[in-house]
Amino acid sequence: MNEHSDDIGGSGYSLEDLSAYLDRGRVPRINAIERNAECQAILASMQRMGQLSRAIVDEQAAEPLAESWYDGIMREVMREFRAGRDIPLAQSDEGVELVVTEGAIYELIRSVGDGIEGLLVGRVRLEHVEPGAPLDVRVTVSVRFGRAMTEAVDEMRDGIRSAIKRHGDLRVGRVDVTVGDVHLDEGEDE
Repeated sequence: MNEHSDDIGGSGYSLEDLSAYLDRGRVPRINAIERNAECQAILASMQRMGQLSRAIVDEQAAEPLAESWYDGIMREVMREFRAGRDIPLAQSDEGVELVVTEGAIYELIRSVGDGIEGLLVGRVRLEHVEPGAPLDVRVTVSVRFGRAMTEAVDEMRDGIRSAIKRHGDLRVGRVDVTVGDVHLDEGEDE
């Protein structure tokens, strides 16, 4: 375990430790990582990023990648999957407050996108101004060439609303889904 890096979700492990753990195929099993929701979200994101980066590298093999490409992706992953602010879900009469972290909502939104054919989730932004106010969501996606964009965006928007209400019991305000890119399936010719 690297003692000089940030501790992820109170697990005692850093981003570098999680990366090495994933590279080893999650062997030997580390319960502190496997039972930590924030670590699991980061590992899932790293797996998606690995799949996406392999597809991009294959697609753009003729063009050299900028050295900062990987660093930029990792900064975005870390920004999104740090626990972030606590978003209040409910408060009991005894004063106990139930919260969900922004990082958990980011992962929930990304999992919605993973379930939609021909859609890749890019940037996710949350706006939650004050307790009790609706949660506004902004997502940028890439849609596979040939897939109807309006249909994909509607499916993503509806999926986000449903998932947040079902899992977070939050009021959902605006859900803006922007198509920022079009991609080809892996192995498809341009």
